[in-house]
Amino acid sequence: MWIHAGIFAVIIVLCMGVRMKKIHLSALEDAHGRRLFVMAAVAGNLLGIALTWQKGRPETYGAEDYLIRLEENSYEEIFEAEIQGEKVRISVMVPQKETESTSPPEEAEETQEQGIRRRLEEEIAVLNEERADEERYYLPQSVDGKAIVWVKPGSTDGAFLAALFLTAGLAAAVFRENEKLKAEEKRRDQLLLDYPGLVMKLTLLVQAGMTVRSAFRKTAADYEKRKKEGHERYAYEEMITACHEMDSGISEGEAYERFAARCNQVKYKTLANLLVQNLQKGSQRLLEMLETESIEAFEDRKRKARVLGEAAATKLLVPMLMMLLIVLAIVMIPAVLSFW
Repeated sequence: MWIHAGIFAVIIVLCMGVRMKKIHLSALEDAHGRRLFVMAAVAGNLLGIALTWQKGRPETYGAEDYLIRLEENSYEEIFEAEIQGEKVRISVMVPQKETESTSPPEEAEETQEQGIRRRLEEEIAVLNEERADEERYYLPQSVDGKAIVWVKPGSTDGAFLAALFLTAGLAAAVFRENEKLKAEEKRRDQLLLDYPGLVMKLTLLVQAGMTVRSAFRKTAADYEKRKKEGHERYAYEEMITACHEMDSGISEGEAYERFAARCNQVKYKTLANLLVQNLQKGSQRLLEMLETESIEAFEDRKRKARVLGEAAATKLLVPMLMMLLIVLAIVMIPAVLSFW
């Protein structure tokens, strides 16, 4: 049972260490991931305790105890035989009912432990030959005048189950953390991908004579129409949130700043600064700055597209090499076999 106590201690130490920031384990820093880990680990440990309580305690076999022979086949039981303080691990093969005796294996140049094991096997065979019981298989209580204590070790399935659930809980927390990081990376890439188009649309609307606020609302409203078709984009979702904030009484400048903070990207913070400066100092150079920002955003997008293209070409090397090996095998194997 000490293994289960140790597992409870590991769970407590990990959770407390992460919460106190003494242990840096990103998978458990998130509250949901930590809860998932604790639930899986505790549930597995409790199941393991129940299994250990049922099958994990060692059994001592006395003179009146015996092993049951089966009709279908023989089976093996592992025992620890203690003879005057010396313990020997021995495998006892219980024959099926039709078998009357078992002959111990012959061993050459045996060690002391092997010699004790051989003598025990001989005594087991002799005892069961004398009793000739087809239903029961007995264990001798002494050998060469020395008393034997037969102990059947408890099952370790409970400890294994608890350790398995502990590992599974940690793996689930790590998997959830990885999924969270992938979602954040996907959101970041999508925000950067949508930025040039968003700035270009704002620029065109401002050039058409709209105010910045009207252009901002118009862009969000157009997205809401496309959203009904299933096109959800994070940047435009944040624009809709900013419009709702302005409708609820938050100032326009603060709404732009909150929009940039939620996007959490340098480019969106630059755009928000331009819009806030327009509110504070007027729109004398706003159109020029938006055009410059739009051009720079499209240049960044083209650079990123080139990088992604090079990365995709690198990833294709492995399948191309595999196809090359298959083609070589198709050509070479018949040629080699033709020589034979």
